[in-house]
Amino acid sequence: RAVLYQSADAHKDQTYFLSQLSQSQLAKTLFPLGALPKSDVRRLAHERRLPNRARKDSQGICFLGQLDYDAFLRGHLGERRGEVREFETGEIIGEHRGLWYHTVGQRRGVGPALGPRHVSRGPWYVVRKEMDSNVLFVSREYASADKPRNAFHVDAINWIGGAPPPAGAAGEPTPLRVKVRHGAASHEASVSLLDGGARAHVSLAGRDKGLAPGQFAAFYDGPVCLGSGVISEEGL
Repeated sequence: RAVLYQSADAHKDQTYFLSQLSQSQLAKTLFPLGALPKSDVRRLAHERRLPNRARKDSQGICFLGQLDYDAFLRGHLGERRGEVREFETGEIIGEHRGLWYHTVGQRRGVGPALGPRHVSRGPWYVVRKEMDSNVLFVSREYASADKPRNAFHVDAINWIGGAPPPAGAAGEPTPLRVKVRHGAASHEASVSLLDGGARAHVSLAGRDKGLAPGQFAAFYDGPVCLGSGVISEEGL
């Protein structure tokens, strides 16, 4: 059975992005640098005088190179303008260029979509995207202390091993680590499986103000990535 382990360099670990792979895919995959921290990779590249030894680390979406992210989206998806509404009141306070330019939890980049008199009332956060009506909802209360943001549902889970953890399959809440975005940070969590492991309810030990429907939540047992699923709007 193929097992997906986290890399030796927590900041460069890519298991969050690989967590949807299947057994058949992983069985044909090798990660020759997975046991090395990036500093060692740099050192070996200099020792062997590789032509890319001094190249800077990629940031953001590496395959875009110097291309601006918004320009990439505009070239492939264009624009579809729609209303920006305050979540709590429903008041129209601006116009967006397309829902695909915004992510739930986003703060940076919201201001340009708002009318001048509303910008100064911020900071504003994206809290919901309604695809059918093409409406973007924003709020000034997204990160307020009265919003726990420590529990959510996950749908369409891919278990890399082909089945959920045994304890979870038996209906018991399972202690796992969960990542809700790429990076070294993760949460200790209690995961309760639903529908035979196809879905789950996740309770984090801490608060995460960046929980976003549509993003992936990846599950870990120690250094092993077990799989991932899509964060649902249910409960957020």
